[in-house]
Amino acid sequence: MKKYILYLTITMALTLYSQYSIAESVVGADQDIKINNKAGLAVNSGDFYFRVNGRLMLDFATWDDAAFSGVDGESGSGSEIRRARIYLKGKYKDWQYRFQTDFAENKTANKSSYIKYSGFDKVDIYIGKHSEPFGFENLNSSKYISPMERSASTTNFAGDRELGLSIAGKGKSYGYQVGIYDIDSTSTDSNFAVTGRLTAAPINSKDKVLHLEASFSIRQLDESSAFSVKNRAGVHSTEIKSIISEGFFAKDNTVYDLAMSYTHNHWSIVGEYVSADLTGVTSADDRGFSNYYVQTGLFLTDDQRPYNVASGNFGGVKPSSTSGAWEVFARFEDIDLSDQNIGTDAEILTLGVNWFATKYTRVSLNYVTSDVDYASLTNNGSSIDGSAINMRAQFHF
Repeated sequence: MKKYILYLTITMALTLYSQYSIAESVVGADQDIKINNKAGLAVNSGDFYFRVNGRLMLDFATWDDAAFSGVDGESGSGSEIRRARIYLKGKYKDWQYRFQTDFAENKTANKSSYIKYSGFDKVDIYIGKHSEPFGFENLNSSKYISPMERSASTTNFAGDRELGLSIAGKGKSYGYQVGIYDIDSTSTDSNFAVTGRLTAAPINSKDKVLHLEASFSIRQLDESSAFSVKNRAGVHSTEIKSIISEGFFAKDNTVYDLAMSYTHNHWSIVGEYVSADLTGVTSADDRGFSNYYVQTGLFLTDDQRPYNVASGNFGGVKPSSTSGAWEVFARFEDIDLSDQNIGTDAEILTLGVNWFATKYTRVSLNYVTSDVDYASLTNNGSSIDGSAINMRAQFHF
């Protein structure tokens, strides 16, 4: 109970700050230094720019049945600090840098550390630990996506932030990025991935956005370590990973992603398909998996998410009313890991409502149902299901 009270107290305090913090900029007496808090705490002085950003996500969940509890008919609940991150960004002339660290759940993890050079016309160069350019939902920030959690259908095979080198470019209605990354190399085995993404927005107006994209990733795997999929069924607060495959030995994994998103005023729809072809150490270990999701959402208020052509991503909601913005959405996922009877099939439905109290604060409520078929894995026709209610209080600056 003390933990719940602490979480709610922090959230209320941050909400009040975001509503009543009115001093958005301060200019130094000599006019050389400018400080503002429109997007984090920023200091600007000529060629030099420095900014601090952060996010805090507090999750509470309750669930029933084996898909979330691990035992048929058993209920459970959980809470966690899902993310607690601090970002440091800076720029000097054409050179930029970024550090991002997560302090959630008494663990410290470096999420990104990279240098960016933007001195070329319409082309940027990244070196360091940064996101592999793969997937639509995977590259849209967790602060801004409608559901509390990204779909298992994409996270099963999407790359994470890795140490690498990439180039990114843009045109009037398109963007691209391609890079090479070091993934889980050891002292005796070097593993690399070549990952790329191309996005286009043939329609991009105030009221309508049509986003199209294709991604790929060719990934070397550690042949001495078994490859497997283990994922939660839509709720992160539980420790149960019910979407699984048996381990097998593979040399490489070629992953493709196709996505389309259409926004018309307050309504949006998005679909994403991911295919993974794994080459086994022997031909008997070759596998092919496929996953997809379809999601639709509607703002009940006069609001929508802004779109960035260069990144091919959607940004945060800035409520048009002092009472905030309201959004409802539904997402359906289909996951097929059953090739050669080594994994599960799963269907996950997520229904949700989001209240964006301010451009800095958000409260989310998700209802998740999961049906997981183990028939191909156990050969006895078994299956499990479950339902969960998930809530989040979020603040970012």
